[in-house]
Amino acid sequence: MYERYQQAPFRLSVHSLSDTAKQRGVTYQTIGYLVMIMLMSAGNLTEIIIKEKEERAYSRLLTTPIQARTYVLSNIVVNLLIMTAQITVTLVAMKNIFHIHPNIPMWQMALVLLLFSLSAIGLSLITVMFANSSASAGALQPLVTVPTCMLAGCFWPVELMPKFLQKAAYFMPQRWALDFLVKLQEGRSFGSLYLHMLILLAFALTFFLLAVYKFSRSQQSGQFV
Repeated sequence: MYERYQQAPFRLSVHSLSDTAKQRGVTYQTIGYLVMIMLMSAGNLTEIIIKEKEERAYSRLLTTPIQARTYVLSNIVVNLLIMTAQITVTLVAMKNIFHIHPNIPMWQMALVLLLFSLSAIGLSLITVMFANSSASAGALQPLVTVPTCMLAGCFWPVELMPKFLQKAAYFMPQRWALDFLVKLQEGRSFGSLYLHMLILLAFALTFFLLAVYKFSRSQQSGQFV
């Protein structure tokens, strides 16, 4: 019998398979909470703009050759540096401390989160535009961050929501960032998801242009809206 098996035209090989569904679920949940933290962090940093307006520091800046876009750009750069540190610490902790393997290269995950961080900073600047004081900005920030994160599926799979909410989720930059990561985990190449990259950049650019326009029109320290 063994000789007949050796002469058979087919061969039997044994491989062990690992279930990656749990790791993917944990990764999704971790990134979802990180997205919310990034939005909160960006909001806290942009509140400095309101404090500078209340203290009339912003009005004094407008009397100098410094333009509104330069002022906004400086806030974007500072926020981006802090976001980069948050992303780095989180990904290092995921891999080396909690041993969570997202099944995609870490550099791809980091780049997606950096693209989203631009939208997070822009969204926080938009929130500042509609705040009348530091107190109102602090109250408005969670009212914007938490519901949009819930709608985007940061806390649970978006498939659990009704169909009309699933469609509405794609009006949020958080949804595109999470969908970007999910498709990478499904085996899509980074370059094939260029539409996700362009949409995240479009969100950020729109927010930044609105912020520059609003701040350029703010000539008095009490003028927030």
